[in-house]
Amino acid sequence: MAAPPGAGPAALRFAAAATWQVVRRRCVEHFPRVLEFLKSLRAAAPGLVRYRHHERLCMGLKAKSVLLLIQ
Repeated sequence: MAAPPGAGPAALRFAAAATWQVVRRRCVEHFPRVLEFLKSLRAAAPGLVRYRHHERLCMGLKAKSVLLLIQ
């Protein structure tokens, strides 16, 4: 499977920086995008982040999203 056009290291850095800004600013409405990015990053580079850290981060983002829906 070929990589999509523009999916080089620069695009990955840009996506990571945008994701970090969403988390840092606590923009909960964009947390599903962050989760999608984390899943795709885990699929592309499985050894980059430990499984346990990845799952804890995903679980925390999902919990925060659910709490926002409840409020």
